Amino acid sequence: MSSGESSSIERITAGGAAAALERLAGTDLVERGCVTVISVNAIRKRSGERWPRKRDAVWAYLGKKFDEHLAYQDIRHRIGETDFLVAVTSENGVAAQALSLKILEEALLFFLGVADFADMKVRAVSAIHGDELACSDIEPARVAGHTPAPPEEIVVSAYEAVDPAEERRRNPISFVTASGQNLRIDFSLEDAVSLRHKVTAALRIEPTVTHISSGRAVPARAFAKLSDDDIAFIDRASLDYAALFAGAEDKPQTPLILPLSFRTLSTRKGRQALIGVEGLPPRRVKTGIMVELIDVDRGTPEARLLEVTGLVGQLCKGVLVRLQPGRDAVGPVKGARLQGLTVAIVDLAGTDSQIASHMLNLAAQARGRAPVLMIHGLPSRGYLDVAAVAGFTHASLKVARTAPSLAQPAA
Repeated sequence: MSSGESSSIERITAGGAAAALERLAGTDLVERGCVTVISVNAIRKRSGERWPRKRDAVWAYLGKKFDEHLAYQDIRHRIGETDFLVAVTSENGVAAQALSLKILEEALLFFLGVADFADMKVRAVSAIHGDELACSDIEPARVAGHTPAPPEEIVVSAYEAVDPAEERRRNPISFVTASGQNLRIDFSLEDAVSLRHKVTAALRIEPTVTHISSGRAVPARAFAKLSDDDIAFIDRASLDYAALFAGAEDKPQTPLILPLSFRTLSTRKGRQALIGVEGLPPRRVKTGIMVELIDVDRGTPEARLLEVTGLVGQLCKGVLVRLQPGRDAVGPVKGARLQGLTVAIVDLAGTDSQIASHMLNLAAQARGRAPVLMIHGLPSRGYLDVAAVAGFTHASLKVARTAPSLAQPAA
């Protein structure tokens, strides 16, 4: 139960909402606190005998507000004269509940001229049984008063929550490839921000692979030159590092986005490794890890992609695929059911204006393909507005470690 909910459970019937409930089946939206029921009963009560004449106008206004505040893939469905089922796919917990409260607040202000907390009836759905919803009231004052910590603080606090000595043991990691190259993997955390609500939606782990001799970075698109064992080593190191930030199984945690290789996860051994890391039990992977496949390209068979994303999706919280810039960037992922698509800003070459143009082009190609469209590796917060205008839903920022005890030792 989220911090904004009361303990009293109410059961309501979602009449005529079979299609909406079917869309919710098989997702973790209820578990994430993303499903609510908005009630405009306060407007009905104040309208009295005028309600039958006013009802259609209220419904139409709510429809307008849903279109204004919700994304195309979000679920909205009227389940009674005064109740509306809402599921927000790209936000978690308090952020999703705050959005429902915002919509109701605007409706109350429009029709009643005032939005008292007593009239703001929004319930969080905690379980669905057939067409019956188990709900508990959300306390508007607590949700409205929720002020998220600045993104930088969230990332730094994540660093501070782990043992510095253990973090240094796992970061950086050096190894010798099958062809004799000496490579080094450095890990950092990025803050993945919802561009709509300007709150942290997830933490993203960024592995940077470099040649030790030259310091030259090895981009993900060049991983094709590495052996399967080399790629598996990088993925295993990434999983070991992610385990530091997984947190306790019984406590809500900020989701982690973890870049891994399609080549590794297309094998049974690779998928077993995903749920076999010490400190990262299968339940935490299922509820807290989103896998970002970094090496899907034109050479990836469509049927194989569908199979692998389906298998991996059963093990983790969601699957994202990184797009490779190009004229038909989304071609390799057509037909795949994904939680999100990502773009690495490091893959976009050119001046600032050229990078902005690439962002606009990629966002236009990817629009409507998945609930989340994220660009990662932004060098500063100034790029957030550019990403939002381009059409991205999320963006991740590089955040420096500010705690002295967490500063990396010299290589």
